[in-house]
Amino acid sequence: MDHFNPAPPPRETLRAYLSKKGHVVKNWKLRLFVLKPGSSYMEYFVDETKEQQHLPQGRVPLYGTRVMEYVYNSNNNPREFCLSVETEHKNWIISTGSKAQQMEWIEAIKHAIELAVETDEIKLQKHKSIEKQLHLDGKNKNRTPVLKLLLLGTGESGKSTVVKQMKILHHKGFSKEEEEFYRNLIYINLLDGMALLIHVIKENNIEIPQETLSAVKNYDSWYKVYIEKRNKNGIRNNPVGSMIPISILNNNNYNNNNSNNNNSNSLKNNSGGSSSSELDKKMTHLSLDGSTCINSNSASPNGPSTTNTHNRSNSDGSSNNIFNVQDFGIPPIITNYISTIWSDPVVQSEVMLQAQRYHINESTQYYLNEIKRIGKPTYQPVNLDILKSRATTNGVVETDFNVNGDVIFRIVDVAGQRGERKKWINFFDDVTAIVFVAAINEYDQKLVEDNCTNRLHESLNLFDSICNDSTFPKTSIILFLNKIDLFREKLKRTSINICFPDYTGDQSYEKSSNYIKNSFLSKKKGGNGINTQNFIYFHFTCATDTKSFETVFNSVRDIIISKTLEFYC
Repeated sequence: MDHFNPAPPPRETLRAYLSKKGHVVKNWKLRLFVLKPGSSYMEYFVDETKEQQHLPQGRVPLYGTRVMEYVYNSNNNPREFCLSVETEHKNWIISTGSKAQQMEWIEAIKHAIELAVETDEIKLQKHKSIEKQLHLDGKNKNRTPVLKLLLLGTGESGKSTVVKQMKILHHKGFSKEEEEFYRNLIYINLLDGMALLIHVIKENNIEIPQETLSAVKNYDSWYKVYIEKRNKNGIRNNPVGSMIPISILNNNNYNNNNSNNNNSNSLKNNSGGSSSSELDKKMTHLSLDGSTCINSNSASPNGPSTTNTHNRSNSDGSSNNIFNVQDFGIPPIITNYISTIWSDPVVQSEVMLQAQRYHINESTQYYLNEIKRIGKPTYQPVNLDILKSRATTNGVVETDFNVNGDVIFRIVDVAGQRGERKKWINFFDDVTAIVFVAAINEYDQKLVEDNCTNRLHESLNLFDSICNDSTFPKTSIILFLNKIDLFREKLKRTSINICFPDYTGDQSYEKSSNYIKNSFLSKKKGGNGINTQNFIYFHFTCATDTKSFETVFNSVRDIIISKTLEFYC
């Protein structure tokens, strides 16, 4: 006789704040996950308010799904206590706060999978997936040729901006998830840039008016708490392009001013090396709208903890949100402080000029000029905002672009910092052309890596080693002499003679740029960059200008395709 084993009775709803790894941009987001008994989906929300309104940010289908422990590995996962939910078409990586919480969620999801049914929505997704695969199979019969472009250059030369422009021109722009990532990156660039300007004011004892001084003190107090909470949530500084040196951020004397400066309008901060909890108490006067609010420390947004839930409750109102820029944007009162500081002529001139010695992000001035727009709660980045954003490239990023349906350009963007260049050798095979990007405005700047070597000299030496490398005997090199907009502005106050003592020309753009161009082309052994097998094609570029970049790329595309045809014909 057959025995029927009924499924175990439904469990109670399981709810907790867990961190979800992004699909396109691999950053972590804290989300409220909800698993209801009998449901064929696990939903996740930004917070409790969105859950009450039943506005999920996403849903994880459970029918035909597998769940398992996602093993910690320093190469692929920087977090412990993770689990993986895998469907036929997509994987979700979720970080819990402890081993116990990890096992609790794995068992609960396994139980929900047993009870899940195939909904019409899941059937439709399967149907679309099959049709998509059939369409791809049909296309592959007449496969489009792939041309591999190796994108090289020193750090901060603008290589990643070139890739962004290609996305705009040939990839239908940026996805919603990418736009959200860049929105948060822009916030970080802007807030860190303002913090660095304040550090310059302190360290150099620069006199500022009383109104500016008051805004600086308030912003500085807020920023100290914000940066600590940001770090706790796993949003580190330098890996995502912060301009603030780690030595400054980690220095307990960051807020100490020169005690010998007795000027009443110089910046003196009494917080010193205060802890986060002490600074939290000092922030009780701030709120999202400028009104009084309760102590923000009572409900701070935390990352993974050893408890069974992540705490990011909105029950305490705006006091919690004032530091949660990632989800709620820049608070209006902080926007007002930034506007007040930046409207000061001393900050825009003397402070900004001094900040160049601290490797301040070149886009800081642009973002500060746009603070009223960026500070709005409804802010969404436009293409120029994204192009201006700065994030340090770590490792290698490969991106395919289908150009006019005729050819696929596979652009390999390799990190340009000294410590990353040893990885370049792994990507030299089957290279169609090298695109070398040099920021010619850096003729009076030092490397971040050693704060000693001239950046343009470093770029010239690197270009020398690449264009004379025997690994590329028949590879064309396209030289982008980039950031000509910033170069023109800098020439108004500084001659390239600071970098090239032998230069005897004037400070005109034409003569100065031509001298730098010839300096690069002369590096090719054999004479002026010309060889029967290896050609150097140069272009003066502004990678943030989409229209001019499109013209340049169209020319580059024609060169690459024609040279490729010559090689094979």
